[in-house]
Amino acid sequence: MHSNKFKDPLISRPQPVTIITPVVDETLRIAGIAPVREQILDRFMSGQPRIAVVHGGEDHPPNLGSRETIRRSVRHIWANGALPFEVSQSVPCEDLSQGTDGMNYALLSRNLCTASLATLIEAHGYDGAIVLGVCDKMMVGSLRALIEADLAHQRRKARPIFAMLIPSMIGREAFVTEEEKRKFEPLRHRLAESERVELDELFHRPLKPQVYAQVKALLDRCFHRRIVQEGEKDDLERMMARCTSVPGANCAASEASMVHRMMLASFGLVPRHLDISVKSPTDEQLSEVVKRLVQAILKRERRISVASLTRYNLTNAASVWSATGGHPAWLLHLTYLADAIGKKLSIADVTKKTQKVPQILALDDAAGNTVYSMAVETENGGNSGIDTIMRTLAEKRLIEDRAPTLDGSWMQRIMDARSANGNFLYSTMTPFSQTCGLVGMQGNACAAGIARLGSRNRNGNLEKLDRKVYLASYYLGQKELQSDLATADGVLEHLKRKISREDLYYTWALNWRAKSVNGGGPDLSQWNKGKLWDYLLGQSLLRIMIVVAGAGPRASGMPELQLALNPSSHPLGSICVLVTDGRVCYQHEGISIAHVVPEAFDGGGLAAIRTGDWIYLDLSQGEFQVVTQSNRGYKTLGAKDLANRPDRKKRINELERRRHDFLPSFRILLDQISSAEAGVSPSVNHEN
Repeated sequence: MHSNKFKDPLISRPQPVTIITPVVDETLRIAGIAPVREQILDRFMSGQPRIAVVHGGEDHPPNLGSRETIRRSVRHIWANGALPFEVSQSVPCEDLSQGTDGMNYALLSRNLCTASLATLIEAHGYDGAIVLGVCDKMMVGSLRALIEADLAHQRRKARPIFAMLIPSMIGREAFVTEEEKRKFEPLRHRLAESERVELDELFHRPLKPQVYAQVKALLDRCFHRRIVQEGEKDDLERMMARCTSVPGANCAASEASMVHRMMLASFGLVPRHLDISVKSPTDEQLSEVVKRLVQAILKRERRISVASLTRYNLTNAASVWSATGGHPAWLLHLTYLADAIGKKLSIADVTKKTQKVPQILALDDAAGNTVYSMAVETENGGNSGIDTIMRTLAEKRLIEDRAPTLDGSWMQRIMDARSANGNFLYSTMTPFSQTCGLVGMQGNACAAGIARLGSRNRNGNLEKLDRKVYLASYYLGQKELQSDLATADGVLEHLKRKISREDLYYTWALNWRAKSVNGGGPDLSQWNKGKLWDYLLGQSLLRIMIVVAGAGPRASGMPELQLALNPSSHPLGSICVLVTDGRVCYQHEGISIAHVVPEAFDGGGLAAIRTGDWIYLDLSQGEFQVVTQSNRGYKTLGAKDLANRPDRKKRINELERRRHDFLPSFRILLDQISSAEAGVSPSVNHEN
């Protein structure tokens, strides 16, 4: 009975049939199918495809609303003669962990997700998978797991692994009602005009976690200035939390999620018409895609196996990355997936795409161009999602349209795609932006880094922040920064205590004196430190570089940072640049320099910077240099002089000590990963 003719290790062994049959039995029962044990045995013994339905855990926000899709997928797998298995992949939600110790674990949960699913596929002998979700860490981790298993199967001349990805549906957005707005009226009359404008702008946007966070930050500022009492503040926060806690506010409906959908679809693994949807796939759609998956497994269509589609479409995905706005997380994910298929691809290689591929996807909640409204337009045939993007890029030969997908080549798919109409998707002739706003950086403090310009800075405000000398405000690790962000003007006070009157005067002189003299500005040469500080801050002439070292992958798992949630009476985004060897949150609208390598833990220049250092930033030349005062204004500090500072070794030792505070199972990973330049991929021999 246990035949070797299928060259299948599960079928040839006596134990698995007794173990797997009850598992399939239970999976079918939960999906509403009366199981027939004889049929299960027949399919198992005759080598029918074993397909896993992989989804997020029950506490994973993008999994919200997918339970029925999971059940129907199981039913369609069974109806097409295969054996279904339900698999849960739990990864931490990065939004939930923001500002806590859990931030450190978010990115590397991707690597754990890979190891978990790849191990499961190898141990349980699955032939294919349907992966549901939209969280980039969970989806990319699962995709790499399938690639690794596919390549392992092919080395053994076993069946390749086939898969399809189905992104989560997009929920309807909610807005503040007129009644809820009226509850803010007593406070509105006490606000400054600029704050009333800020509040009104937030009330016009869909209610998402970021809107709640910004309203809360405004209320915190008011509380610290005693404009609002604690009880009134708590009531308003509670009301905002209640009306923001809706399905359409979860991360499956965020601007970042739309980018994740397009990036996943660019590998050809998302079936047509399922990349953007406001409702669950229909039975007809599921039946069609499951039938396609089963056929591919039975016919061993190696050209569309998971590893093959990823290999053929990797450069296409890099073009889509630039076209969709250059999400910084996908710099790591693309190199991570390239590493899985054995293809050399660095962050520098990916960022070169920004020189050729303009940004053609544009979403803006404030302007009404929301994720949900784009999904509605897609549903009504106004755009074709990824197919429109690929058609637009193919017109300028910015992708390889002969690359295969699950539904034929891109050339075949884009023939029926709608052209870009300028609502959400623009043409390459009249793009939303000529660049997605990412710039490669280097200097005496780093061998490489990625500067990201917020949309506001790309549209005319860059000259106020570029080619300026900044005063460094240094933090060793994200916890120190979070502590100051939680205090009113904590970041500003941290810097003010450490700098001199000369630091303020001479950096102002280098940045602004020529304009001040021509414009008849005040003479600051005799002002004391306090008066200088207040003037420069009040006129937005102070330039601060918030440097967070020790947030790199090997030091602490590369957490995401942001400045948006501080109760400062002076918004930091207009005067600060955030620099880190970790990551910066996608919602951060100011200028940031992230993914700095070598990271501080590996002896990089960030380990030696001090609060009060002068740092020159030239984005047009990609320069980020620690400088010192000289007779000619300033001079660049030698890289060796920076590296020889005694602070550097002490800080590396402190970071080593802090790693002992992490979970033991997490610490195992920290020494076994590559740098950010190589995607934080598994690596026994890390770069120094």
